[in-house]
Amino acid sequence: MLKTDLKLDKNIRSQLEKFERGTNHVQLLRPATIRGGVFKLSQAEVTSAIERFEKSSLSRIKFVPASGEATRMFKKVFEWLEDPKSHKSSIDDFFKRAEEFAFFEEWLKIADREDVETFETGLDAKVRWLELMLFSEGLNLSQLPKGLIDFHFYEEPQTPLVEHLKEAMCYSVASGVAKLHFTVSPEHLDGFDRAVKYWTSKPPFDSVEWDVTFSHQQTTTDTIAVDMQNEVVMDKERALTRPGGHGALIHNLNDISEDLVFIKNIDNVAHERMMPVSVSYKKVLAGKLIELREDLMTLHESLEKGLLDENKVQDLRDKWKVRIPKGYKALKAYLRRPMRVCGMVKNQGEPGGGPFWVTDEFIGESLQIVEQAQVTRDDSRQQNILKSSTHFNSVDLVCLLKDLRGQKIDLLEYVDDELYFISSKSHSGRDIKALEWPGLWNGAMANWITIFVEVPIDTFNPVKEVSDLLRPEHLK
Repeated sequence: MLKTDLKLDKNIRSQLEKFERGTNHVQLLRPATIRGGVFKLSQAEVTSAIERFEKSSLSRIKFVPASGEATRMFKKVFEWLEDPKSHKSSIDDFFKRAEEFAFFEEWLKIADREDVETFETGLDAKVRWLELMLFSEGLNLSQLPKGLIDFHFYEEPQTPLVEHLKEAMCYSVASGVAKLHFTVSPEHLDGFDRAVKYWTSKPPFDSVEWDVTFSHQQTTTDTIAVDMQNEVVMDKERALTRPGGHGALIHNLNDISEDLVFIKNIDNVAHERMMPVSVSYKKVLAGKLIELREDLMTLHESLEKGLLDENKVQDLRDKWKVRIPKGYKALKAYLRRPMRVCGMVKNQGEPGGGPFWVTDEFIGESLQIVEQAQVTRDDSRQQNILKSSTHFNSVDLVCLLKDLRGQKIDLLEYVDDELYFISSKSHSGRDIKALEWPGLWNGAMANWITIFVEVPIDTFNPVKEVSDLLRPEHLK
């Protein structure tokens, strides 16, 4: 029974029912592995895929989720500041390499301006330097979005936004126009817009025309918060709402009009000396997606003539290792789906999702990207399957958003609405529960045609905490 006495609209009642039911867990069948759902390409196949992409006339755009502050990037630093003496060893280690950060020169200028002693004088000085790194009197990095923090240093510091511009010049240019889309928080839009205008007016970026657009996570996708008894949490006499997670961005993606969409997280960038391998494999993923589209087009053309070639269906099942339906009606519905090819790196113990075969009510079983939170902890068999995963989701996707007739697909029709998450949060020192919509590359794309391809680990260089910027891939 729902305990709230509020007069609730249908949407809020639906959300409350989800809190009552709790997280719906997926049923894993087995991990997707090499020769079992993940393609490992030969050099000849890599070359062929790149050539296929470069010959394609499909329109294209790069889509970068870039919302929110970088607060979590500095989680450990906040913990150090709460009790510096207990964390003295960690703080000392941090400052041994502080001068290697791309933002160090600006940090030093601020310390001089504020007349702060060199951090080498002791713990108190180091604490003051950390405060100048995080807060508004200094660099204010904890309140900036990751996309606008200096990650790499060349002749001058450069941000992830600039690194994404560099990549976009290599694979999202058509007819001399480079297209790039960022999802940003409203409060950071001006900062992104200024940075784009500044950098695209400079060499080498001024060698192409730019079409850079922005969108915000829609407030209509915000969700209510509840306490531990599933009562709506009130904030100033109004129900407390929170952003509905990155899965809400399926609405933003649905507004994209181009054929091919390259998706990559804002923090997954490396020093430009490592960019060639990332660019090459973006083209590889796109080339494999175009090949898949061409193969499925042969089935589509037969169905348009009222014919069903079961041998061809089986051939493509064998080639692509997916469960293409054999029945006329089911196949026709299947071929209307959006498509994606997802890059997977070898599992090296990173926390996060991976590729699996799961039960599918429409086609029996399907390939899905599954997060740890989607798997029940109460079933040892499911946990064993989860732990046996050989690959990791690096959020490296190329998507096709139009059907085989070239018509725009309504992506919202292919979301599995039941794959939402219930997560634990806090508000004003109080434990609460939050509802997050099916993840963008999980439940929001659950009913897409999906292929997995192994990509080199060098293409995966995320910055989850500030110390990651001291890894070799982010330095000269």
